[in-house]
Formats: sequence, C-alpha cells, structure tokens
Amino acid sequence: MNEAILKVKDLNAYYNSVCALKGINFHANVDEIVGIVGPNGAGKTTLLESIAGTHKIREGEIYFLDHRIEHWPVLKRRKLGLMLIPQEGNVFPMMSIKKNLEVSVLYSSREEREKLLDYVYELFPVLWTKRKNNANTLSGGQQKMLAIGIGIAANPRVMLIDEPSIGLAPKLVTRLFDTLKKIKEDSGNTIVLSEQNIKILNIADRLFGLEAGEIKFDEKTENLSRQVIKDLYLGG
Repeated sequence: MNEAILKVKDLNAYYNSVCALKGINFHANVDEIVGIVGPNGAGKTTLLESIAGTHKIREGEIYFLDHRIEHWPVLKRRKLGLMLIPQEGNVFPMMSIKKNLEVSVLYSSREEREKLLDYVYELFPVLWTKRKNNANTLSGGQQKMLAIGIGIAANPRVMLIDEPSIGLAPKLVTRLFDTLKKIKEDSGNTIVLSEQNIKILNIADRLFGLEAGEIKFDEKTENLSRQVIKDLYLGG
C-alpha cells in the first residue's frame, strides 16, 4: 500500500477569479480507500473534478499510473482507468438499468463484460431484479447503487466518488460503505471519495482534511479521532 497510483502536485483551481484549490498536494496508493473530508465549499468536489478532467486547473501537475495527465481530455483519462462518479447526473435516467451498465463495459472484452456485470448484480441484487426498468424509476438509494455499479462496470483502476452518502438513510449509508470496502478488497483497486459523513472513518485507510481550498491534514485513519473530523466541519 505504499505505491502511489495517483499524485497531485501544487494544484491551483479557480472558478472565474475565485481560487477554489490552493497549492494542493495529494496522493492515493494502490489498494487503498482515501477519504477527502471537509465542510461544504471546502473544494472536495473541485478536487475530484480536476483529477478527472471535468474541471480545468490553472496550475499544477497530475500523475496517474506514471503518466502526466493534467492536459488530457476526460475520455483519455477514463480509458487509462480513472473514473469519476459525480453527485448528480451520474445515470442515464431514460435508459434501462441494463443499458446503463452495458454502456460502461464497452471498452472491455466480451468475457470481461459478463464478469463485470455479474459482479455488479451480485453486489446490488435489486439492480438485477429491476434491470429492465428505466433508471428514473429507482429510489434515490437505488440510483446511488446504479451509479456505483456503472463505475464498477467501467473496470477502473481508480474510482473517484463524490459525496455518495448524501440523501441516504443511515442504514443505507452503512450498507453502501460496506459495499465500497468489499469492492476494494475484491478488486485491489483504489477508491477516492469525498464525504461529509463521519462513518467514512470506518472504511478509509487514509484521510485528507480540506478546508477553504487547502489541505489541513493527511493522516492514516487510525491516527485520527472523530473529534478532529468534527472540528474540521465546525471550523474548530
């Protein structure tokens, strides 16, 4: 778990003239769940979007699998194995669940496609039961499952997930986090997620604390207390 698969150096990102990220240095290792935590407006989403290429950065360097990628288009990053699951707009609502998942396996071989889809349905049986239904017929929690299923089906080396617990009941949050941990254990791949729910402490190997566009800490989860996370959210 000491080999960095993703590295960000001195990253600055802006919205018009407002600096959203200030000199960010960040990394994620192979076979690791990394949590990015912080209050609303801290820059968590911007960091994930900058890594994925959906938000253009002004300065800094991004390395993925030893390739320097900050000037690469989104699709080229995606083909290399970097997948973003955004908070919203993460499913095709008027397409069936089956079609949503099949779109994601297009870059895999036929044999890999079947294995990936079977694995998604194994993790989320409700998606198999409702596979012929359009995605917009799913509940909010089920749509989150589908969005993560789409990410899994894409077979990425690093999955970037933005605020997956928002809008979910506590029991669903626990189930979702347990599923993410299982995905990492089964695949050996890396998961990076931004999150406000304190339960992130239960699954993350390491946490980056982000406040007002700056990294406040980078620590193994075992070295952090819940109070440190709460203070970050409350400005303590």
